[in-house]
Amino acid sequence: MTFTARDFIGASQAAFLLGGPLDAFQGLSIDTRTLQEGDLFFAIPGPHHDGHDHLEDAARKGAAGCVIQSLDQRVNFERSRPPLMFLVPDSISALQQWARFLRQRSTATFIGITGSNGKTTTKEMAASILERVGKTLSSRGNLNNHLGLPLTLSRLEPDHRFAALEMGASQPGDIALLAEIAAPTVGVITNIGKTHLEKLGSQEGILKEKRALWDRLPSDGVAVINQDDPFLAAAAGTLACRKIFFGMTALADVRAEQVQEEEESVRFMLQIKGQRAPVRLPVAGHFQVMNALAAAGVAHAVGVPVQEIALGLASFRPAAMRMQRVPHPSGAVLINDAYNANPTSVRASVSGFCQSYARRPRWLVLGDMRELGAGARNEHRDLGSWLAGQPLDRVFLYGRDTRFVLEGLRIKSKTFRVERYRKKRLLLAELQRSLAEKPVILFKGSRVMRLEDIIRPLAEMNPGLLAH
Repeated sequence: MTFTARDFIGASQAAFLLGGPLDAFQGLSIDTRTLQEGDLFFAIPGPHHDGHDHLEDAARKGAAGCVIQSLDQRVNFERSRPPLMFLVPDSISALQQWARFLRQRSTATFIGITGSNGKTTTKEMAASILERVGKTLSSRGNLNNHLGLPLTLSRLEPDHRFAALEMGASQPGDIALLAEIAAPTVGVITNIGKTHLEKLGSQEGILKEKRALWDRLPSDGVAVINQDDPFLAAAAGTLACRKIFFGMTALADVRAEQVQEEEESVRFMLQIKGQRAPVRLPVAGHFQVMNALAAAGVAHAVGVPVQEIALGLASFRPAAMRMQRVPHPSGAVLINDAYNANPTSVRASVSGFCQSYARRPRWLVLGDMRELGAGARNEHRDLGSWLAGQPLDRVFLYGRDTRFVLEGLRIKSKTFRVERYRKKRLLLAELQRSLAEKPVILFKGSRVMRLEDIIRPLAEMNPGLLAH
């Protein structure tokens, strides 16, 4: 859609136009590397980069205008000034206020999706279903924070019928802010796991943060609730809005039966209040069934028939680095689930991986789980003790905290080979030498570990270089 300077000034209530004609703008940008001609560029200050240092780049690339909060003399405004220049007290707040304006103008049904694990996959599954019945906006990748959500809302069009919005939290207050901006009428919390403990403290703290989504639903809204999660099932009792429960038990409104795991997929019978439809999810892992049920619950909440839900789940494609299957010419298979990791998600991924690939050599490349605060040592040690009982054939550890995983493995008897590496290049070299054994390798670690630096060269490797 196209907007004018008058629209922005009216929405922000605090913007001052620093000259220039009242030209129109279309999209939004906070990064000149991806800025498109006609975008309104928000100069966002940050701990490492300041958007005010890139105003000249924005003007050169054809920005229709810039939103700034500083008149620092280091900036040559005469040289870098685009057609429009807005001065605001806070450029982040201005971005969020503009997002509120866009949301209020829309007639779409807004869906908020949060939780400790599975947010992105659930969002992608929900969008795949909803697209079958109406034009759907969804968060790209995991643009799920105080900057990413406004950027997603900037893509709203008048004919959007649904908006599936991922909402992430790393500190208290994040979900309340995002829910206030997006004002969803349907909200799903996938689960409560051990993630972001450094800032949120405990699973009780995580529940308090996540349920801010439900607390801000309107009285005629719908909360989609994980019946199998004890934290969420207990919290649901205080909600005044309509409730839809999903899970594996007979008590759930949306549930899965006859689950069958395969190397590249999971099959199950979807049942929604007496209606049934077979589903084939094109991704491995039993835990993916719960993500599918969460998405099915969302779709049911907005009136999508069960057969359309099943077809939408079948056409879903996993996002990058989330159980992404990469076949190798050698016969090995790389499973890239290295977008992030916490104690809950690692256990779920490893369990599903071991079940799906029971007939192949199963190797695990495990990196650190970060943002666990004071409990990091115990959580890594406990994970090691748990891993000792899994049907793995070989485990490779990388990262400073994996020394505690090694401690946990040593406490319990294990039947597989374990190696720990301090350098990625050494780990990569060993994997390159060993691919001739045709294993299936699961890669799991926190984002900061960048395990894709190992996966990428492995995937590009010439199979003729394998040791024989």
